[in-house]
Amino acid sequence: MRPAWILAAALLCVMAGCGQKRQSETPELKFEMQADTASLSTGAPLLNRVEAYRVSGGALRMRGDVTLPDGVRLQISVYPHGEEQLLGRVQVVTENRRFDSPPLVGPGGPLPRGAYRIEYLALFNPAWQTEDVLRRTDNGRGIRGPGVTRDRVGGAAFYLIEERTL
Repeated sequence: MRPAWILAAALLCVMAGCGQKRQSETPELKFEMQADTASLSTGAPLLNRVEAYRVSGGALRMRGDVTLPDGVRLQISVYPHGEEQLLGRVQVVTENRRFDSPPLVGPGGPLPRGAYRIEYLALFNPAWQTEDVLRRTDNGRGIRGPGVTRDRVGGAAFYLIEERTL
């Protein structure tokens, strides 16, 4: 009978311990903030004027005025409005605060008139920009204005989207 009594006492102790409430500590919620991201997009616009025009054969070209240093490589991508299918992409290099693209031609020839989404992108890393541009812009960190952001690895980037009829 003694082993049953010891087993019952041990069972009661275990059950008594199960009834206690244990407070779980919730870790404090913290956000990682980069020191220079608060004012990246403040300031004057970098893309001041963009004009889309057609050349002989109907191909589309784009030119514009930018507040970016000479030599910055800027990529222009064109998508149909509301869709994700890339129709055309070109890269331009700024000169005298201006750019003028080569002809943009879609998979089936000249892009028809219609509504489009245009994306402007400049990454400030050695694969995209010259050493001179990176030096003059502090690797892009010296650029401020609407569209200035950081890429997925923290590098400076300019990314702007506009919708327009071409």
